[in-house]
Amino acid sequence: MSKWMRIDREMLGLASEATPPDLQEAIELVLDHSCPKIRLVRGHRKMLRQPVESAMKFIAGLIDQIPGPIDVSSDSAVDDVLVKSFFLDRDQLRNTLAGDPDVKAFLPGAPDDSFFVLLTMGREVRKIFGSRQEGEILLTDVAMKAIQFSDHKFRVPSPSTVKLKDAVEKGLLQILAHWVLEGILEEQSRKEELSQLKEELRAKLKAMAHERHRMVLEWRSETGQTSYAEAQKLLESVEDELNAMNANAIDPAYYLGEVSRVLGHVGDFLTIKRAAMHFDRMGIPLDGPSNEEKADMEVLEIQLGDTLRRSCVFLKCSRKTLFKKSALPV
Repeated sequence: MSKWMRIDREMLGLASEATPPDLQEAIELVLDHSCPKIRLVRGHRKMLRQPVESAMKFIAGLIDQIPGPIDVSSDSAVDDVLVKSFFLDRDQLRNTLAGDPDVKAFLPGAPDDSFFVLLTMGREVRKIFGSRQEGEILLTDVAMKAIQFSDHKFRVPSPSTVKLKDAVEKGLLQILAHWVLEGILEEQSRKEELSQLKEELRAKLKAMAHERHRMVLEWRSETGQTSYAEAQKLLESVEDELNAMNANAIDPAYYLGEVSRVLGHVGDFLTIKRAAMHFDRMGIPLDGPSNEEKADMEVLEIQLGDTLRRSCVFLKCSRKTLFKKSALPV
């Protein structure tokens, strides 16, 4: 459960209309990372309370489903768990750590050897052919679904799991707010495209009308009537869409409504599922549980619309062990 949700208003002596401090912080975070015009709406913070609170409840439940923290603080665990499950080899792990901005920012001020981190990755399932042992028989050329991870990110390294989960909560809320902003910006870009198309259609219709008039004066049969009608119909459609966009653009309440719609129904836009995998006799990670329906490893796959898809797992790391063979200072 999020710390934002562990506020007892009566114990704090707050009135029923008061906003808990951490909820207020979350609302400000949403305002900072969404459309600035929302601040022009009178009472916008009060209107955002319920959607933001709903989003935080959803995010808290999501975080509870992320596997881990998996202890990879020993030499054997780094190779047998971290590298075997998620990386091609030690070199890929070292290169990832060397270029990760969150790790670089965290290490100099880290108070202890142990720390906790969220590992996020892209996950790909591809078909391969391998061998499988069934009893005393070795089957060959068996179709399998192999798992490969890429684009690894060590996010929000923290000295404790509490601070790690709090940081993940805020990060996900920020991503949702920014995602709404991106949708608004895409709408504005669409508006600019339509405005240009409108001018082009008007110029085309003007030229077509002139040509039709000239043909009539020359006693020539009229052609191009169908093309003219299609262009006129397209212009009317463009103008209707532009009028609807212009009505929204001048009303900041529209943007507040978009943010409230997404945050109030996060489950409609952000989907989650636990993805299991197991290892074959050669140590290759395969999709799904083994024949005994036992998963050797699980990740939580998070997808936001069509723009974001990441596999996540919590890790407990030792800086001395993890960076022992890397070029990073410890």
